[in-house]
Amino acid sequence: MARPAHRLTMAALALAVSGGTAALPTAPVHAESLTAASTATASSSAARGLAAASATRGHRAAAPEPGGDSPVQHRLVGAWTTSTDRITAALGGQTVRMVVRASVGGAGMRLRLSNVFGAAPVTFANVHVGVQAYGAEILAGTNRPVTFRKGASVRVPPGQAVWSDPIPGRIAGGSALVVSLHLPGTVRGVTGHERAYSTTYLSDPGDHAAEESGAGFTYTSTQWYFLDRIAVEAGGATVGSLVAFGDSITDGAGQAVDANRRWTDYLRQRLAHQSPSRRLGVLNAGIAGNRLLHPNVGPSGLSRFYRDALSQPGVRTVVVYEGINDIARGDYTSIKPLAYGYKRLIREAHARNVKVLGATLTPFYGWSTWTPEREEIRQRLNTWIRTSGVFDAVLDFDRAVRDPEFPEQLAVSYDSGDHLHLSDAGRLALADAVNPRLL
Repeated sequence: MARPAHRLTMAALALAVSGGTAALPTAPVHAESLTAASTATASSSAARGLAAASATRGHRAAAPEPGGDSPVQHRLVGAWTTSTDRITAALGGQTVRMVVRASVGGAGMRLRLSNVFGAAPVTFANVHVGVQAYGAEILAGTNRPVTFRKGASVRVPPGQAVWSDPIPGRIAGGSALVVSLHLPGTVRGVTGHERAYSTTYLSDPGDHAAEESGAGFTYTSTQWYFLDRIAVEAGGATVGSLVAFGDSITDGAGQAVDANRRWTDYLRQRLAHQSPSRRLGVLNAGIAGNRLLHPNVGPSGLSRFYRDALSQPGVRTVVVYEGINDIARGDYTSIKPLAYGYKRLIREAHARNVKVLGATLTPFYGWSTWTPEREEIRQRLNTWIRTSGVFDAVLDFDRAVRDPEFPEQLAVSYDSGDHLHLSDAGRLALADAVNPRLL
């Protein structure tokens, strides 16, 4: 796979640092929703970031405890996530370099590395995070070491996850962050995300985590490995996080690799312009092929809901947009099983004071498994979502993208071509259908 050509914007993110290390620029790299700042403005912002980091030193919230899926402190807000499963991959004796985009900015960034689906312990000997310049290249002066309980390496037992120590300084919302992990030993049965729709860079043998050059990274994949969360201390600038819980339509099916055109990416751009009282981190917890009631690709929605949605840092609202795979691959004669599944998720969320928005299921006429009987179940379930009153609010995604002349199918401009997944315009229409006041 050819490496993508990214435009280098010098007005970038910041990890404003203390001590003798150079400060990073404070405006976001590749942040489509924000205007690039001038060099002078970036320098001024970096200075302010240094002052803020110095002023708050010694007054940070304690780092989250490693292991398990326990929620971290409420002062933390999720900036990025992906839902994981055990994926087919064998890694080791090399460095993995992944690019992810922070949905919100803040201080004290932390990374979480997961071995939840692993069968053996995994050791990460060296971890760094920086700002993307081009492909696997890192913007000069931005690659920072990441520690775990003040150590450079960390061993994660199977079935567990570990949060890093806070990284001094601030990052800006929309920043393209590059996370590099050196794996000294071979790992099979990797905890990761199958369809990242993002290029991951794999090195030749050796530890290349601290290098800003991408020369040592000669292989690519489109999976994410081990990294499953990034959180920041957002303070008063962000009120919490929104989790989009779903399947391939949320995961990003239909977009080009490295395009960052999931409906959640479009929503992130919209929310970046909201007042601080409505600003939310946007977290994508979609898994392509996932089903609500039964395991298919990944654990069932019911079984992964707490881990992937409710335990996210600062979670405030969850959008449940899942069920089309249950219908398209099942033989339901009633909506009762699906309605029961939704109500169970709602009860779990409300027990933790988390709001749940229900999204209607979008059309799939023309998809290989469509039948009139399955269409009837979809229509009945959408009516129930709209009228039952069990959700805190409803997002009518069906109405946003269906063909008004033939509502069983997607509007032509919103169809990726397979009659189930959405085009870029269709995913944008979903984001535009979200009323920020409901979040």
